[in-house]
Amino acid sequence: MTYDVKWREVTKKDTVYMRSFRCTSTRAEPGTVGVEHQVQAFFRQYAIARTNQAKAQGLDGRLMIAEDEQGIAAAYAHRLLAPDEYPAELDVPVGCPMRDLCFLAIAERYRAPRGALFGDVGPRGAMADEAVNEALWDIKDRASAAPRIYVTGLVDYRNTASMRMLARNHFDEISRGCPPPTGDNRLGRWMRVLH
Repeated sequence: MTYDVKWREVTKKDTVYMRSFRCTSTRAEPGTVGVEHQVQAFFRQYAIARTNQAKAQGLDGRLMIAEDEQGIAAAYAHRLLAPDEYPAELDVPVGCPMRDLCFLAIAERYRAPRGALFGDVGPRGAMADEAVNEALWDIKDRASAAPRIYVTGLVDYRNTASMRMLARNHFDEISRGCPPPTGDNRLGRWMRVLH
């Protein structure tokens, strides 16, 4: 399913606009409110500054939003990782970049109903698949000469919707729990290799 949205890169001029992005509600299931609100807070308060910081460090940060007639429909952020940031458990060949899909969120109006089964996302849940595929195309375009691109991201175990979305889109969970500096045992690392 394809939605009538327009994707574009966020600029500093969008700082106030980003504060309107709503990807969660107060009706969330117990145990998931904190996770969803952290993602929403990232896009509303920190995404532009952190993306610009990554760019200033030469890490090719990218922040994109999809817009429809109601405002921001989806958003994602990714950045190039420096080789010293690669997870120790991964053997990444020279010349193959690794990008961190830092955050991805769907406006609440497009989210699948709570409790939707794996593979049964319906038309509303399909926006998540469209957003992750848009992010993967963007990542691939940024390193089109590379033989492979390693795309990685962290997901909180309580965020079952994100884990289902990644599994549907050919990501694999490669580790559980994170070593320092993150050190959060509720996070799992997921990865997909683009050819």
